[in-house]
Amino acid sequence: MSAAEHVIPTIDFSGFLGGAEAARRSAAAAVGTAAETYGFMILTGHGLDPAAVEAAFGASRRFFDLPLESKLKIQEKRTNRGYQPMFDNIDKNQKPSSQEAFSIGHPVPPADGALLDLPFYAATPWPELQGFKEPVLTCYHAMFALGREVLRAMAIHLAKPEDSFDRALVDTYSNMRVLHYPPQEAVAHITDVGVRPHEDQGLITLLIQDENGGLEVLGPNEAWLPVPPDPRTVVVNVAKLMTRWTNGRFRSALHRVINRSGRERYSIPLFVHPSFHQVIDPADFARPDEPLRFEPIVAGRQVYENFARQRVSWKTPATG
Repeated sequence: MSAAEHVIPTIDFSGFLGGAEAARRSAAAAVGTAAETYGFMILTGHGLDPAAVEAAFGASRRFFDLPLESKLKIQEKRTNRGYQPMFDNIDKNQKPSSQEAFSIGHPVPPADGALLDLPFYAATPWPELQGFKEPVLTCYHAMFALGREVLRAMAIHLAKPEDSFDRALVDTYSNMRVLHYPPQEAVAHITDVGVRPHEDQGLITLLIQDENGGLEVLGPNEAWLPVPPDPRTVVVNVAKLMTRWTNGRFRSALHRVINRSGRERYSIPLFVHPSFHQVIDPADFARPDEPLRFEPIVAGRQVYENFARQRVSWKTPATG
């Protein structure tokens, strides 16, 4: 396949959500094939309410329009909750990312109270901004429910029980962010990227984009593939824990954001994670007689160590 022929696949997910068994299996196969080939896919027929999506974007824009001093009041570095200012994630060997964010923890507290001592389970410091919390939480719950369905489709493709990942989501430390990127030319004197190339840490990520593009995925041909911006669709990508758990079968792809639109860009990603204590063992999902490429690890500890290498505020070891 030539470089021009590589595109991120678009999948009508409605057959999985409300179709007969044959339609569900067809959609699951499409999801699985996209996860294996690109690590990314674009879902239509996902069932999210367009009005709820627009309300979340509207709330996001109002929040980022607040004065910086107001947003900094809800910055909690140690827990990765609340506000993250522009250029905050600086690596000494790379230029900073030009995005600001508001990070939301999973709204349902874990049944295991001991987990509340870990940063992954910290409460969200909501701003005193009327009309912000409710639409953002509504969007969170809808996206998380969709993420559960995507994981069920992936389990079917892997020839495993449909609820295989459901059990892993008990006491999840999933989180969502609302993001704002200025036009690239406005920050060109500081950096050349909205988000530098990276792979996500969890199981899967779901993303809603506004109408302004910028997301690009490193394809199997080592060329950057654009992900068309459309608020009516949901982008799904495989993350590193899922790659490990499937013994490398599902591909976690590098991706980046460069806002070349000339306009303000907003997006809403939800990062689906298992419980902190979930063991990620590739033997669970590897094909029969397939050599295992990875050792088992504990999900939360692995992700915590990855964050600690990148962020000064996460250097204290996790104890859970």
